[in-house]
Amino acid sequence: MRLFSFGLIISIAFILLISLVVSSVITAMSNWVLAHLPDYLVVFFHLLNFLISLAIISFLFALMFKYFPDAKIYWRDVWSGAIVTALLFVLGEFALGFYFGKAHPGKGYGAAGSVILILLWTSYSSMIVFYGAEFTKAFAQRHRQHISPKETAKKETGRES
Repeated sequence: MRLFSFGLIISIAFILLISLVVSSVITAMSNWVLAHLPDYLVVFFHLLNFLISLAIISFLFALMFKYFPDAKIYWRDVWSGAIVTALLFVLGEFALGFYFGKAHPGKGYGAAGSVILILLWTSYSSMIVFYGAEFTKAFAQRHRQHISPKETAKKETGRES
């Protein structure tokens, strides 16, 4: 089970990183796109990019929120938390892509600039994932009386001195 979880985390991180890079490239090329395509097509493509990203990322977060915890969580609760988390993630991804495309925040750091950008993205995305997990837990507890642990869950015994 741990190998499955590790593989899922690596896959999700890779897909999310690729998604951020694509959004940054789209934002950086916005001047060229505006010059060569009609305005309504530009808006349509941005809306389509937003909806596809939202759907894919919601699915990835749903997998994470369903299979990672050692608790039995209903799919309905998982989907609500995954959609909220994905919405926040996609909006933040758009904002970071816009920021990376226009401001070039890593430029002042020279060769380490790409590492700074990756750390910035990792910090933001980890905060969103933790918020989404807490939202999913709170939503599940509010709509269900009890979240029960899985049979394979280990009981925490506290700190041993």
